[in-house]
Amino acid sequence: MSETKRKLYVERDGFCTEASMLLMALAIVFRLIGSIGRWDDMNYLMTQLALPVFSGLLFLLCLLLFSRRAFWTTVIPVVLGVAFFVFRIMEVENEWQKVACIVLYMVIVVLYAMCFSHKNLKWLLAAVLLLAFAYHVGIEDLPVLMDLKNPVSFVDGMQEMSVLAIMLSLMFVCLAMKTTGGKAKAESAEPAPAAPETEPAAEQEKKAEPLAAEPAPIPEQSAAPDVAPALPEGETAPAADAAPEEEHRDD
Repeated sequence: MSETKRKLYVERDGFCTEASMLLMALAIVFRLIGSIGRWDDMNYLMTQLALPVFSGLLFLLCLLLFSRRAFWTTVIPVVLGVAFFVFRIMEVENEWQKVACIVLYMVIVVLYAMCFSHKNLKWLLAAVLLLAFAYHVGIEDLPVLMDLKNPVSFVDGMQEMSVLAIMLSLMFVCLAMKTTGGKAKAESAEPAPAAPETEPAAEQEKKAEPLAAEPAPIPEQSAAPDVAPALPEGETAPAADAAPEEEHRDD
């Protein structure tokens, strides 16, 4: 059997895939709720609302329709989602944090794309996403939540929940990645069963020649009937009825 090409896919009904879709749907809902009251800001609507919502919906559509046939299509919404994160981090005043986050986002995109040729990279990508999630929760969110003098508003909390849900969604889809082609490779490595040995045609003909040369047995003929000896020329055999006729005349 010829070797089949490796292909990355996810199971549509798998736990990790369903968890990823659920989290991405929640991220969209949180983003819509967190945008209440900011409809008049065109820059915000394009970069912080339309872009993440569109990329999230496209991600869900790719998982629903192409989870097995063309999972590579999810690269497009992932790139769009990273662009949303870059626009979002540009509002941060700390330059070092800004550069570090942009580099992290680029690493995530590259690792996600490389998973299609190196499946084992999915564990590294999942670890990077988990670290990014832990950084957001432990370094950024907890200090803000513990600041009782400046409590976080509801809409700002929904926006941060949207970001966290996107990270977890990507982490779960990484864990759901599988590859095809491994079984076919193993089968192709197995040697084909050897064909039964056959004698050359010349040897078969030599064996057949003695059988053809032997004459067929002649059936025994039955004994021929007695034949009267041949008479000399001019003589005829005596008639069987001659003697009785002569005896009748003498009488």
